[in-house]
Amino acid sequence: MFSTMLEECRWLAFREILDRPAAGSAWLPLSGEQIHRLEEQGCSSSDWSNVTAGHGAVLDTVRNCRFLGRVRLSLTPAVLGGETVEPMLWNSILEDVDLGPGCRVISAGILRNLVLEEGVTVENCGRISFSEYSPCGCGQELELGVETGERNVPSFPCLDVRLAFELSGGEDRPARMTAYRSMLEVFLQELRSAGPGRLCRESRVTGTPLVEDCFIGPGVSVCNAAAVRNSTLLAGASITDGALVRDSILKWGARADSMAVVERSVVDEASTVEKHGKLTSSFLGPNSVLGAGEVTASLAGPFTACHHQSLLIAARWPEGRGNIGYGANVGSNHTSRLPDQEIRPGEGMFFGLACSVKFPADYSRAPYSIIATGVTTLPQRVEFPFSLICDPFVRAEGVPPAYNQILPAWVLSDNMFAVLRNDRKFRERNSATHWQQENRPAVRKETVELMERAVHLLEVEETRDVYLERHIPGLGKNFMTEEHRQKALESYGFHMGLFALEALGTQGNLEIEDPFVSRILEERFGGMPRAELLELRGEMRRRLDEDAAQSRRRDHVRGSGVIGDYLSVRDITL
Repeated sequence: MFSTMLEECRWLAFREILDRPAAGSAWLPLSGEQIHRLEEQGCSSSDWSNVTAGHGAVLDTVRNCRFLGRVRLSLTPAVLGGETVEPMLWNSILEDVDLGPGCRVISAGILRNLVLEEGVTVENCGRISFSEYSPCGCGQELELGVETGERNVPSFPCLDVRLAFELSGGEDRPARMTAYRSMLEVFLQELRSAGPGRLCRESRVTGTPLVEDCFIGPGVSVCNAAAVRNSTLLAGASITDGALVRDSILKWGARADSMAVVERSVVDEASTVEKHGKLTSSFLGPNSVLGAGEVTASLAGPFTACHHQSLLIAARWPEGRGNIGYGANVGSNHTSRLPDQEIRPGEGMFFGLACSVKFPADYSRAPYSIIATGVTTLPQRVEFPFSLICDPFVRAEGVPPAYNQILPAWVLSDNMFAVLRNDRKFRERNSATHWQQENRPAVRKETVELMERAVHLLEVEETRDVYLERHIPGLGKNFMTEEHRQKALESYGFHMGLFALEALGTQGNLEIEDPFVSRILEERFGGMPRAELLELRGEMRRRLDEDAAQSRRRDHVRGSGVIGDYLSVRDITL
């Protein structure tokens, strides 16, 4: 599996960056008449013998330019998207540049050591240059889960979430890192020997003072950026409106926008850093958004959402699909000795407004759990999926004052609308084409297995009013009441049963191939006939829909009781 992922990563990177078309070879020296004509149009050169043009070059389009070193000018039209694009070269300085067909270069301070492929536009820019042997941001050390280097992974243009996770931890990490670094070194050697920098077909750089040592892929747009240094931008990526990108990789369709800062990081396919957001030494997975907040030294998986001012630091979160609320501080990694602590969030976790999460913490076995508004959690491991961790409803005797209350399965029993909404959202909002989104509804085999484990932990021999970690492992630094233990058992059991019954819809008979599903069917429903099982499934589906509607209805009841015109503007009937 690992070797396959590594090979796919290598193949993609070589295809996207190194397998580029060679510059045209039909370059002709300028005649004396052509040189005279260019000089009349305000052009000059340190040595006209180093300036060549393509066959049929349209010299009328060249005005007020300075040529230094070896310059090769196609100056021929290009057909792009069914339309003919005429070349244009005005008010610019070119040094060691190959200019392809249909290129439009207007008011560029200086272009140095570059190949501009067909249909490239450069307008109102300062310096766009490429240094010999530049790695274009590849090989930067990403701190994927801890700031002190133990989980570092060098960046690579087509590094993906799965591979980053495999490389940043696990017992086999040393062997995997050896193979990965070997592949990376071969790639870097070829990249450094690939010659000049490239602005690939139909890319655009406008209104930007500095683009230095970068690979600019096909269709990339750099518009009014603050600066772009030592970076790789794959096809369709964009950097706009004051964003700053340094030592980084933006994959297909990734965006840095509205004064965002991206440093020593990888922004995966179709993801965005915007609104002053800061991404540092991290990997931001596909279809994710970082707006206004800060993500540092983290591996964040697909559909990670951070739309407001907040902090995520030293997190290894490959499953992603979670949300970081305004003011959330998921960043207590510093002990005053070293910033060497870390967190492992679970898939789909929701960090509420102004919560503060202390490290070390492991919620990987508590997917789709919620840490409520304003809660401060202690260092802990929590192992109950779909839980709510909140301020205590009451203070129980014998419970440390810093403990919170945990309600296992609360998201399933009281917040089903959110579960179904997220499932739909993740299906519909996938804009990535290279990343193959798996069918990952919140309730699926992996999470049901965690529910089953949670049920075993909750089945205690001796009941009590309040439970702590010493009574039920996996509760973390929280307490749970007997009432919520019983409710969790019922909720987990219901969703485990419905999951197994849904498998009947794809089977011609009761011979379920998956032994896990078969065991749940047997344990939950015994030898119940198929017809009765199907009828029961229908009843359970209806209950699920009602649970979702009820969880949403509570919002409307509360809202209408506070906001006078709440129902009228929403056209809702309770």
